[in-house]
Amino acid sequence: MKKQSLRSQKGQMTIEAVLLLTILFSVFAVVQRQLKGKQFAQRLIAGPWASVQGMVENGVWVNGSDKTRHPNNYTRRASPEPLL
Repeated sequence: MKKQSLRSQKGQMTIEAVLLLTILFSVFAVVQRQLKGKQFAQRLIAGPWASVQGMVENGVWVNGSDKTRHPNNYTRRASPEPLL
């Protein structure tokens, strides 16, 4: 019967994978905690949404809801006859 050598590489890849996963999970947890604390997602969405809201509601790129700039509030001065 042969004695198993301590220098065998069996299990080396498993140990390294577990260590890498532990490190990556720790880094992910720290980054997530920092982003939650600074309200990163809220600022990322709420900031641009103000101008998008103006475009969705009124068709103009303004911050917020500016009902006075809605296209239906303008007087139309168009003629169906072409200018000659």
